[in-house]
Amino acid sequence: MGKNQDYEMKLYSKRTLIEPILENDIPAIIDMYNERDSFKYVKALDGKSDDFYERFLQNKIESNRNDIGFWVVKEKKSLEFIGTVNLNQFASTSMIHMGCHLKRKFWNNGFATELLKRILDYGIKEKKLQEVFGIFDEENSVSRRLLEKMEFKYFEDQTFLDTKVIVYRYMSKGLSK
Repeated sequence: MGKNQDYEMKLYSKRTLIEPILENDIPAIIDMYNERDSFKYVKALDGKSDDFYERFLQNKIESNRNDIGFWVVKEKKSLEFIGTVNLNQFASTSMIHMGCHLKRKFWNNGFATELLKRILDYGIKEKKLQEVFGIFDEENSVSRRLLEKMEFKYFEDQTFLDTKVIVYRYMSKGLSK
């Protein structure tokens, strides 16, 4: 299989470096996944073994070979690991969704807003997506407020893996002109 020419692609936000996940990022991501409340609103991934997470992340690396959709985030100056972001197909749906997963240390510092704005901008302007979805557990009020602040609108309720989720959608402006 040929290497995706964009695999070396890096994105930047004001405070961060965003680059495709690599094998050497896996231990830091698993440490984040094992933090308290890390998957509070992603029940399907909560409390899994490190081996499960390792396979999960290996699948993300493999998926990135075809289309970059899963990145690690590091602080621009120190290169300290902050978390992950994604812009990829959601489960077996046709929806392209975005998300952010941060180390607890970086919660409530504006990183989620900064990162998701950058990933949305990348999806709309560079990938030319007509729409991007935000999908979150119905109890996750933080994600709801963040998506609403970013001008996502309610789309529908769904159930995935026995979890009721809310689907919000951002529609591209001006791409059809």
